[in-house]
Amino acid sequence: MSKNHLLIDGDILIYKIATASEEATHWGDGFWTLHADAKTCIGNIENVLKTLQHNLDAETFTIALTDEKNFRKDVLPSYKSNRLGRRKPLTLPALREYLLEKYKAVIYKGLEADDVLGILATTPNKPKQVIVSIDKDFRQIPSFISNNGQDIINVSPEQADYWFMLQTLAGDNVDGYTGLPNCGVKTAVKILGDNIKLPIAELWKKVITAYKKKGFSEKEVLQQARVAKILRHGEYNEKTGEVKLWKM
Repeated sequence: MSKNHLLIDGDILIYKIATASEEATHWGDGFWTLHADAKTCIGNIENVLKTLQHNLDAETFTIALTDEKNFRKDVLPSYKSNRLGRRKPLTLPALREYLLEKYKAVIYKGLEADDVLGILATTPNKPKQVIVSIDKDFRQIPSFISNNGQDIINVSPEQADYWFMLQTLAGDNVDGYTGLPNCGVKTAVKILGDNIKLPIAELWKKVITAYKKKGFSEKEVLQQARVAKILRHGEYNEKTGEVKLWKM
């Protein structure tokens, strides 16, 4: 029986390790420094990768990273603007370079790591691939997913489309798009109903209705949907870097 192939969210992997490695030192008289050891971080990366391979029965893996340019900022200029000015962990650039050099981490022009993994996971005629990430957004990708690095769930196409519409309503404060104001996941479920097998066209009508009740245009709703959606196979041209923006 063939083993799984892991699709690993490299952004989260190195951000967590880089952040956890930082240590503050007080040298006295109010003088503080912050330091981190990149070699220790690299050792932690290797330990995590080995653990994932063991727990998820995998021999091979692909790591994805985010490109410097992000197509979503062309769709919604304020996308992730809430992160501007935040200090990044000290060793983050070095760890990113390590993944690129040793593991040939995959970057697609203009895309986030999420999109790379979504495209790879939905590419047909591939052996069993498992997305590995704590990011809840991956529930909108019809694929095998491990959120905790131990258990694997299988997201159906119907479940994936439902979660995509739910994300369009609920938004994501971490990623800096609002969704429908004052609408969390529970409210989004009430709007969509609990029938996850409802066609996406019917779910979209409910989303549009909810937004219009609060004075939003269909164009504004589409803008939220396009930044919420993680790309799948067929929605990106790797040669040209062109994204096929979602529309109903």
